[in-house]
Amino acid sequence: MKIQYVWESSVNDAHLDLRWRVLRIGKPRHTAHYDGIDTDQRTRFLVAYHENKMIGCSTLQTDPRDGAMFRIRGMAVDFDYQNNGIGSKIVEKLQKYAKENNTGIWCNARIRAVPMYERRGFVIVSDIFEIEGIGPHHDMQWNSNN
Repeated sequence: MKIQYVWESSVNDAHLDLRWRVLRIGKPRHTAHYDGIDTDQRTRFLVAYHENKMIGCSTLQTDPRDGAMFRIRGMAVDFDYQNNGIGSKIVEKLQKYAKENNTGIWCNARIRAVPMYERRGFVIVSDIFEIEGIGPHHDMQWNSNN
């Protein structure tokens, strides 16, 4: 399967639809839009396409904290394409971008995504916590000097 990974300057309907279908099950579609983040000029978007269909998406937000300038948000892979390494490849490319900027990345990872982030070198830095209406998460971080 040939996957094309593309940096995009903004979110579009396909991006919001993918976020909504995968990450906001049972919620209104407008909850897939991140107010103030999607329109921030510093925010980067890395997406994956298969045969011109968006099948993966991520948002790299500038949200600095000790050791990490960037935060991953809205990381989603279409259900029909999960478990094929697409999410891992997106994270790898986000890490490359962060390393080029001499910084790390952090995220609030859903419990089911923790093993993928761990394979990419992220470490858990919090106890499990609940994001209301979304589910249990761990705060995780990757440092560019790892």
